[in-house]
Amino acid sequence: MARLPRIDRPGHWHHVMNRGLARRTVFETDQDVRYFLSRLARVVRAGMIEVHAYSLLTTHYHLLVRSPEGSLSEAMRVVQNGYVRWFNRGRQRDGALFRGRFQSKTVDSLSYRENLVRYIDFNPVVAGIVSAPGLHPHGSARWYAMARDRPPWLARDWIEATVIQVANSTRYEPRHYAECFGRPLNARMARVFERRLTAHALAADPLDDLLGAAPDRVLEWMRRKALVADGTEIGLPVCDGEIVSELIAAERMAQPDWRISSSRKSVDAWSLIEVALLRDLCAATWREAGVRLAATAVGAAQSYRRHQQALEEDGHYAEAVARVVGSAMQTCYGSRR
Repeated sequence: MARLPRIDRPGHWHHVMNRGLARRTVFETDQDVRYFLSRLARVVRAGMIEVHAYSLLTTHYHLLVRSPEGSLSEAMRVVQNGYVRWFNRGRQRDGALFRGRFQSKTVDSLSYRENLVRYIDFNPVVAGIVSAPGLHPHGSARWYAMARDRPPWLARDWIEATVIQVANSTRYEPRHYAECFGRPLNARMARVFERRLTAHALAADPLDDLLGAAPDRVLEWMRRKALVADGTEIGLPVCDGEIVSELIAAERMAQPDWRISSSRKSVDAWSLIEVALLRDLCAATWREAGVRLAATAVGAAQSYRRHQQALEEDGHYAEAVARVVGSAMQTCYGSRR
């Protein structure tokens, strides 16, 4: 399969990640970490990327970067290739160290970017390396929790400005960092972030448009999705399937016998809504949606087409869809600042 082109235009933000081949250790010593960071510092000084957050673990790394010139691929080539040569030379080995070219996903949504910092910070906590992000010696969280001695190559302007806004302060205080980014993502939302990193979708990120949106705006987005749906393109996930299914189950308890007429027969309305949200909010394939509803992939696709019709013709159905979407976004992300 041909590799999809990497989206990298001047000014874009990216989540960058790579892992050791066969999950082997890529950072064995503190000296390894320092050399990798020195390679990052080199491309930062060259103006190729800005590094705003990072976390290096033994088998992989995560970065939040901004690409001022659209030079992300070249920057990471310089970083990774130089590091691999140095790593191999010091151990009298040759061959691949990482599992391939680095993964990257553009970060178009401000909400996603803010939550991504939390995801990166808490990676070593989830791995059981430390009990709090600021204790990890090979991550940016420790530098934001310090008043001085931060590396000059770490771009701190956006994160510090965000902390100042959240703390309602006039200047950056390290003690306020945890107030903004110190809450971990739960396991289900972490799955959303991991899935987004490997998603092949080229569509715009809808997250900012959906968070805190009025019901009419949610419906406008759902109808737009339904109109362009061709059965093949899957968008970016913004919610986890388990959350959607739990919300549908709760709604079903309040209105268990709700059915709508479609193609000369009545169908369970909640099943149609669940298929639609699994597809549109969770980027589920037809097969994945079918498995959740004990149906086939063909059956899930047919349910989505019935959803398209009901969304246009049944006002009560449309209101229920908007309500569940709003609940899903609230459950996943909480109240927006």
